[in-house]
Amino acid sequence: MHHAVIAATGLYTPPHSISNTELVEAFNTFVERFNTANAEAIAAGEVLALAPSSPEFIEKASGIKSRFVMNKDGIIDPDLMRPVLPERSNDEISILAEMAVEAAKQAIAAWGKPVSEIGAVICAASNMQRAYPAMAIEVQQALGIEGFAFDMNV
Repeated sequence: MHHAVIAATGLYTPPHSISNTELVEAFNTFVERFNTANAEAIAAGEVLALAPSSPEFIEKASGIKSRFVMNKDGIIDPDLMRPVLPERSNDEISILAEMAVEAAKQAIAAWGKPVSEIGAVICAASNMQRAYPAMAIEVQQALGIEGFAFDMNV
């Protein structure tokens, strides 16, 4: 009989962080621009004015003081307010798989055994860069794991 074991773990932390203050500065600039651009419609009751936020509100509502991100430039740009990540070809490992590989390398090092003893790669994610190849297969290939690979996507 075989037993499934999680023998070690790893953690990937993106290289950049964004504080609530930075996030609020970008958001409030967006709010101000939106309300100015839509002043007539807001006055006529056709559009609701956006309300500014505060770092304290974010922390109270979410408990979050800062967050780690791959690229902060687009997120704190009031014209974008979203991550800007370079496109990758299907021949390149996906961004999320790259993160998983880094965390897996830490886990393998902590485990102290060879990759050849890994029987499976199980990957779960709520959003992926692409559906195919499956992220577990990308991780399996990048680490040279011969066991099976399975994605449990939400």
